[in-house]
Amino acid sequence: MTRQLTLLTLILTICLTSCGQNKTETKNKEHQQNVYTADTSVVAILPFDTTQYWVFKDSKPTDLTNDDLQKIETILNKCISHYNPDQERQFKEINDKHPEYKLDKKNFTIHLTRYKRQYVAVINSKGEKEVWVNCFCRTHNSNWKKERVVVKDGGNCYFNLKINLTTVQYYELMVNGDA
Repeated sequence: MTRQLTLLTLILTICLTSCGQNKTETKNKEHQQNVYTADTSVVAILPFDTTQYWVFKDSKPTDLTNDDLQKIETILNKCISHYNPDQERQFKEINDKHPEYKLDKKNFTIHLTRYKRQYVAVINSKGEKEVWVNCFCRTHNSNWKKERVVVKDGGNCYFNLKINLTTVQYYELMVNGDA
């Protein structure tokens, strides 16, 4: 009887221990799904520098989840789909009037596949999550994954905007001009 009781205790201990491990493994898998998985060859998440008050006032740094990254992509695509039609019209008008200029449409429209991106995420004074998105198709700085890329002019190769992830809105789209 004692032998059976010992065996039963051992089996119950193993079952209870392995059940706890399965829960831990499930939690770890769930956590891994929320870990940043963006393409790091084109996206860098930079920390919020409180001395850069021009980006966001009265804000504190935060992290981005995979859901946030997907929202950024969706909102960014929406922004560009609103931006490009007017640029296509401008291209056509100028090109029709001055075919001798031999303009390139890509200097008017934005195609996100050409751009690297920097994200700076914050929680604003209203408790909303916002992201400053800095996009560029060229960089003279090989350290773009750690330092903010800032250029004057450069045309549509450089643009930035702010995205409010809580309200799912973009604002302050700024496309650089040509010198």
